[in-house]
Amino acid sequence: MATIRYPQGNVLLRNLSRDYPVITGGRGVWLEDEDGRRYLDASGGAMVVSVGHGVGEIAEAVRDQLAQVGYVNGTQFTTRVTEELAEGLAALAPPGLDRAAFLGSGSEAVEAAVKFVRQLWVERGHPERSVFIARTPGYHGNTLYALSASARPHYRKFFDPLLTDVRMIEAPYGYRSPVDYETKGADHYAAALEREILAVGADRVAAFLFEPVIGSSAGASTPPPGYFEKVTAICRRHGILMIADEVLCGSGRTGEFFASKHYGLEPDLIVLGKGLNGGYAALSAVLVRSAHVEEMRRGSGYFMHAQTYLQAPCMTAAGLAVLRYMRKHDVLENARSSGAYLHERLRAEILPLAPVGNVAGLGCLAGVEFVADRATKRPFPRAEKRAEKLLATALENGLTLWPNVGQADGTNGDLVMLAPPLTITKDEVDELIARLKSAILKSFEI
Repeated sequence: MATIRYPQGNVLLRNLSRDYPVITGGRGVWLEDEDGRRYLDASGGAMVVSVGHGVGEIAEAVRDQLAQVGYVNGTQFTTRVTEELAEGLAALAPPGLDRAAFLGSGSEAVEAAVKFVRQLWVERGHPERSVFIARTPGYHGNTLYALSASARPHYRKFFDPLLTDVRMIEAPYGYRSPVDYETKGADHYAAALEREILAVGADRVAAFLFEPVIGSSAGASTPPPGYFEKVTAICRRHGILMIADEVLCGSGRTGEFFASKHYGLEPDLIVLGKGLNGGYAALSAVLVRSAHVEEMRRGSGYFMHAQTYLQAPCMTAAGLAVLRYMRKHDVLENARSSGAYLHERLRAEILPLAPVGNVAGLGCLAGVEFVADRATKRPFPRAEKRAEKLLATALENGLTLWPNVGQADGTNGDLVMLAPPLTITKDEVDELIARLKSAILKSFEI
């Protein structure tokens, strides 16, 4: 079998004790390796692949842009492809979010959003507003401030001395909520935000950073009814800005291009990545309000942030091509219909299995959480590495999944994420479910 395993080759592989199949091609929801073996990409890689692998018209659009000009510095020039992508996103975004900056990854975009907020408060004459509030469980990226805002204890073991203090509150996590989620969840979780603001001092808080639909940190947990209405009212009352991290849940993943729209949410900034580029080129985005940009124009005259690939057309060409493809092929409608079918099949075939505690999510995004005891929701001991074993079994079964661990209590907990391309058909959903069920039965020895 054609695989690479450390110490073979010269690539610094992330996992130093596993085999890596060598992928040679992809089409739609399928990947193929050097041995001709096919894998149903049920997680879209790292929840990235939005319009499927091997879409010729997107590859051609990127090639055409590269043939014209691949790179210009975003502090000196702009390009039509970049302007058109910004215009397209502004037309889809919640009201007022009509300016976009483009970077290379979700982590970079979160860093840029945080710096935008901080600069805005300094421009306003309120440098004391420097505290950011985030949620646990939650994840915002691997660069240092984004990681500081992420509730990942296993990362902090190594990097804690390098991280900044970000205040954490309890995230709305339906499966493990201490209150009745549907009737009392909104009040419970909104009160946590209010308490933290008052504890810090409202005049010191710069922004609240959150995922509208939580990613792998809480198995695609959706908020309780009324939650965002309440936290929006709290933030507005205290003059605190709101940053919606839609790197994972945005770009059509939930059936709306912006997940915020499911909840009537109008944040001050939105961060995009992953599905925005569909895997065709590194690309992320920060959307902000012209009103806030105008404050900067009247002050310093600059947004004091730039990176080498800021607004680079080699990246924005991919985003524009993906956006056009979504419109042309009605991809969002397919994400809604196939996503609904995915959740129907998960509830019918996967949720009844003995080690499955919960299935959650929205659209083509789902989390499956595993427990040792369904009645008490007791997780498996972390030492058993259930998620990792399932991942390996699924890969042997020709199925890719995305794991997460530690969500139950910071140490224990096992879940896998499903985020197939938004173009997946119902027949392919059936194949996904069949392979997932087989992998669970084998991995958990049922």
